[in-house]
Amino acid sequence: MKTLRYLSPAGDETWCLVGGNWQPADTIADGFVWLVTDLPEESFAEIKTPRLFGQDRSAYVDRQLAARFPESTYRMTLAAGGGDLLDRLAPTRHVLFGVDAGERIDAEIDALPQPIAAVVPMSMLLARFAQNRALPEDLFVVLPGEGSLRIVFLRARTPVLTRLTLTPNEPKAQLDEIVRTLRHLENNLGLRRGGEHAVLLLGDAGELAPLMTSQRLRLVELPKYQKQSPADWRIPLFDLALKDGTPQVAPMARRVGYLSSRLGRAARILALVIAVAGIGAVGSNLGSILSLIAQERGIAAAIQDLDGQIATVEGEIGSYGVAPDLLRNAIAIYDREIATVPPLERGFRLVADAISADPALRLSELQLRLILPSANTCGVDLTSEDGMKRPEATAPGVAKRRIEIGFDLTIPGSYGPRDRAQTVRLVSHRLTDVGGLSLWTDANKELSAGNLRGGTTVNAASRQGWCFTVPGMPSEDGVPAQEKGT
Repeated sequence: MKTLRYLSPAGDETWCLVGGNWQPADTIADGFVWLVTDLPEESFAEIKTPRLFGQDRSAYVDRQLAARFPESTYRMTLAAGGGDLLDRLAPTRHVLFGVDAGERIDAEIDALPQPIAAVVPMSMLLARFAQNRALPEDLFVVLPGEGSLRIVFLRARTPVLTRLTLTPNEPKAQLDEIVRTLRHLENNLGLRRGGEHAVLLLGDAGELAPLMTSQRLRLVELPKYQKQSPADWRIPLFDLALKDGTPQVAPMARRVGYLSSRLGRAARILALVIAVAGIGAVGSNLGSILSLIAQERGIAAAIQDLDGQIATVEGEIGSYGVAPDLLRNAIAIYDREIATVPPLERGFRLVADAISADPALRLSELQLRLILPSANTCGVDLTSEDGMKRPEATAPGVAKRRIEIGFDLTIPGSYGPRDRAQTVRLVSHRLTDVGGLSLWTDANKELSAGNLRGGTTVNAASRQGWCFTVPGMPSEDGVPAQEKGT
């Protein structure tokens, strides 16, 4: 009997596959558990890369993936379809996917009484479900839930956007979210305007069908479900989660038990043969082993001699009336808190370069602080609705601390809407062109009243504020060895 744990906005549920049918359960049976997540933190990111081949391309894409989702291990790269033969051999378009809710998933896995087989996000299930050749290449996939709405958009059968909004189960509210997503794609991803767009609705069309027609949205169906649709569309998605080849984002360290259980008898025999061969090789090199033992004894004697020298040094330090541990802590604090305080000149130069775009601009407010990754950056609560849309993170290898700079500009009242928009856009472009800078609050994106922000529409025309972070300290190599546990 297979068990599936479902994490959704409506609550966590446990399902068991009994006799080919999914049934809700109160307890988790023996065996492995498939974890299906339906969280707001799921997101896609499309990137363009140089024409690279082999290991160079893989390493470059992995660095981009780590930079886009630095605080989560639940991430993966998707193959972007389309293009000619060269694009298939060495693609320059890639789609990154990650779930910025690593702590919640880790806590759920640690609380399970059984090991997991895979972590499958609902966004990946919907994308895989909609890649059927009978469906259009460009497609909206909509899955209504209990007070929520999951929308995934595929372009050329490749997912490029996913949203989970808190939307009541009302046709008008659901249509508004679909249309809002469509406008966002038209404004930001170049989706054609005025055309008809296909929608795969995994639910009861009912009153929603005529409303979609008025917005030039065409409902499509999978041939397999044209005669009779499932009462609960999550059931076929659960079946898909258990199939081999379905994309999953759990790191290998979390799936060691499941992967080892999949080893067949032939693999075990091969491992036994390798072990026997290894024992034979060890036996044939017994002389080398004895030599290594002698070297180990010599190293142990050298370590003992060094321990004696360290004890002598500590005794000399103690003669000054200061405990060795206190002195070490003082040096560590100096190295970590005083000597490594980052220079603030770069942050101020970035602000100066940005506002120099227009001599008429005036700096009305400037704030600067040093922050840790666990702190709310630029006032964005990662558990709030704003936290669903996180900006691009800093590059891999940065330190734990960063410099956060926020500033507001006063634009002359004589500027019209067009001049104001051009000025704000120019300042944002100057900031985004800086390597290693993470822009969390962007007045250019908030200037349009039609932009998405956690499923709601906001009017940001009255605010011309920016907030960004830059690396503030060296990498972990700059931390004293004692602070790393060595």
